[in-house]
Amino acid sequence: MTGLGTSRRRAADDSGGAGPRRTFRLWPPEISWNRPAALTVRAGPDLTPVAVWRNHRLFTVAALVSVLPRVVAALGFSPAPLIQDSFSYMAAANHLTPLNQIRPAGYPLLLWALKPFHSLLLVTTLQHLMGLGVAAIVYGVLRTRGLPAWGATLAAAPTLFDSREIWQESSILPDTLFTFVLVVAVAILIVAPKPAIWQAAVVGVLLSWASVIRGNGAPVFVVILAFLLVRRVGWRVITACVTAFAVPLLGYMLLFFTEYGQFDITNSTGLFLWSRTMSFANCAVIKPPADLIPLCPQNQPDDSTRPAPAWSVGALLNERIPEQYLWDPHAWYSVAAHPGINAYTNNLAMDFAERAIAAQPLDYARTVGEGVLLTFVATDRSQTYLTMHFTATPYIPALDRFQAQDEELYAHTGSNTRVVQPWAYLMLLYQEPVWFPGIVFLLVMVGGLAGLIRRWRGLGVYAALAWGVALVNLVVPVAAHEMDYRYAISAVPFACLALGLVLVRRPPAPEAPAPEDPAPEAEEATAGP
Repeated sequence: MTGLGTSRRRAADDSGGAGPRRTFRLWPPEISWNRPAALTVRAGPDLTPVAVWRNHRLFTVAALVSVLPRVVAALGFSPAPLIQDSFSYMAAANHLTPLNQIRPAGYPLLLWALKPFHSLLLVTTLQHLMGLGVAAIVYGVLRTRGLPAWGATLAAAPTLFDSREIWQESSILPDTLFTFVLVVAVAILIVAPKPAIWQAAVVGVLLSWASVIRGNGAPVFVVILAFLLVRRVGWRVITACVTAFAVPLLGYMLLFFTEYGQFDITNSTGLFLWSRTMSFANCAVIKPPADLIPLCPQNQPDDSTRPAPAWSVGALLNERIPEQYLWDPHAWYSVAAHPGINAYTNNLAMDFAERAIAAQPLDYARTVGEGVLLTFVATDRSQTYLTMHFTATPYIPALDRFQAQDEELYAHTGSNTRVVQPWAYLMLLYQEPVWFPGIVFLLVMVGGLAGLIRRWRGLGVYAALAWGVALVNLVVPVAAHEMDYRYAISAVPFACLALGLVLVRRPPAPEAPAPEDPAPEAEEATAGP
């Protein structure tokens, strides 16, 4: 069975067969499915509700059912599930500049565009649509590559139904937008493996935007660039992609430089990385200079003397996480020569972190590896917002004056999250059995890796693209700060996409066109008397 939407040119390219050359078009899509009774779906009159239902009814039913818990979540938690970060994003949108020293302005840009409506419900509704869009793209890409409807629907199911995905969409946080932007970029490269210059430029712009939505967006570009080089798309296409990625990002960094004298997108990168090193740093090994001694773990407030042996139960239970070091109100940077989160303290933190990693590379690698593994085993049943669960009480017991002011200015309401019954109760019931288990997530990642190695000459290169993006989304946040499932969940659709691609059977080589009958005139000319 050949895949939906495979043109003769693409089928020949993936299978090694020869076929007539055709120009691929990303839009309108041309979707075909060779069955005993051939079915063809094209953009235009055939993309009617009746045609969509006839050809994609399984996914359509799943998507419609997944709307129900999203509606319940919107009704049960008003105006939205709010955490500390939510207010900082609203504050940034109220005074839109690229000059927030802690977080870049990619997500506040979207909030700023929606600010005239003064509605957090509008923001979360748009994010729910993005979540459904991610699922639809995963499904559509896998169908175009030949996966059956049930397999493509199963790959999209975690995005459709995982209660933590729904929590993320319901919250004023950038992660849904980040995932959606990356999925669109990756889908373009899989559907159009020999992209035109304009398609490569679109991919570059999307990746540039992702880089200022979340800090780990820029490393994804390395995976994209490697894919383009492996595909040998040509220097014009690669130049277009690199230029479209670099110009907006460098422009943002230049604006940041003019304000803070730091050519970066934030003044917090070093501080986040410093907090990561607190999990393993030993200043007796690092031997930092005098100005960095205050950054050592033993000099941090409330740091335990670690009387328990390493790897003992006591040591594991009492270990502080990087977040506790970073946001402690009495942390070293609050009493530095230039206190606060700024270029001075960020440079000191980066200097210490680089020295710590250079002096203890194996300890750093072990710490990152532990964090990645904890992603799969430590987030399934915990009922805290850090594992993205709806809770019966607000995450913040009471809003302070500044939080209420930021929310009032943005949404014309200064209320905390209100739990509305019976909808909240229904959502709490829903999230108990419906989640994407960590062990299944791990199996999907391992299965995708094994499959792309085995099928590298077929669809493996496309699976490697999706799997590489998933890996970056898993590892980089842990390496830069700490394990937080809020960051890791963005890897789920890419991991499912990679596994789905390696499970597609190799498309058969297109049949050679039948020779045409000779023209009547030619027959008459060659006929004898």
